[in-house]
Amino acid sequence: MLLSCFKNRSFRYLWTAGCFTGIARAMEFLTLSLYILNDFGLAYLITVIFAFRMLPMSMLGLIIGSISEKISPILIVRFLYSLSFSFTLICVFLKNFDYFNLFFALLLAFINGTTWVIDLAVRRRIITENITEKLLSTSLAMETLSNNSTRLIGPLLAGFLYVAIDLEGLLLIISSLYFLALSLIVCFEKISINLNASSTSKKDILYEFISVFKSLKTIIFNAFKDINLKLLLIVTLVFNLFGFPLISLIPVYGKNILNLSEAEIGFLASSEGVGALIGALIIAKISPQKRLSIFFLIGCIGFFVGMLLFSISSSLIIGFLFLCLGGMCLSGFSTMQGALTYRSTEKGKRGYNFGILVTCIGLAPIGMIIISLIINLIGVEQVIRLNAIIALTSLIFIAYLITQKKFKVF
Repeated sequence: MLLSCFKNRSFRYLWTAGCFTGIARAMEFLTLSLYILNDFGLAYLITVIFAFRMLPMSMLGLIIGSISEKISPILIVRFLYSLSFSFTLICVFLKNFDYFNLFFALLLAFINGTTWVIDLAVRRRIITENITEKLLSTSLAMETLSNNSTRLIGPLLAGFLYVAIDLEGLLLIISSLYFLALSLIVCFEKISINLNASSTSKKDILYEFISVFKSLKTIIFNAFKDINLKLLLIVTLVFNLFGFPLISLIPVYGKNILNLSEAEIGFLASSEGVGALIGALIIAKISPQKRLSIFFLIGCIGFFVGMLLFSISSSLIIGFLFLCLGGMCLSGFSTMQGALTYRSTEKGKRGYNFGILVTCIGLAPIGMIIISLIINLIGVEQVIRLNAIIALTSLIFIAYLITQKKFKVF
């Protein structure tokens, strides 16, 4: 199954481009986190940075996903990759001349967060449409594998290199990664007849943007009305309101509770990626075709169990192991998320539903805002425990509703 995926040249280009942008994102997150901790010493600012990275998902996810149904999706990918490359390179020069500050850090997080939307809502969808049905689970498992591997590689690189080459050097590496990803997208365009067949003018793009914006309410209502999508979207909401914000607290827990160095924080931050990498390899090997909803729900529950255990860890190794457990479960959640969205949607509407899925993911800043307000009151370890307990209670209730056949499992 794995070899069959990589025999597909389109998959190779798209998958590898995602690897480069994933490493860039993971490096950028820890790089900016260390910059905030070292220069400002304010833990809540890290959640603010993370919230700015997530904002494009809530603001633009549905719009971008919907527009990609109307115009060439690869053009959207190329434009946003170009923007991330250009602005990250600009930040290198700003830092070199001592003009880089918190404002540019927030803007960098927002722009590269928009590229994250593209990866989830558009590039991943292009992969599903350039692979055969029998390879769907395997290809999305490989997509999750790359995403998780980058969460391992990125923090390790950023943690070890921050002391050696500082913020400026790391931003230069990040911009180079976006350039490599952009180059692969250009190569994909050259071999993709279908995506190059249609040309779209600026007037068409503006018209489609306005049209989609006017119909947002109808698109959202129809998605939640669909029994096949309801479970997927509700569980995704729970995870991103209570789970995703916790990932931003890993560096804070490592520095404030475990008293780790920058390199050790990078090692700890990579642990969730290690576990997710193992989980994705297992899923890619077994390539499940049935009961994907069960894998999806159990994966989400397992992640919160891992985070709950992490909040009581007293050393780097113990924390690393518990985060690995959470990461393994998270890989099942992430892989099934894409597969369920694809399978529950007919062609011609996938862009809309991938878009609303990303919008649900983009609601994570709400959870981050709450965290930033209470973290100074109850401490980082208590915040992690509280979020994990609330999420587990919600997910167990959802599992009960499944047994009562309130949700359709497929």
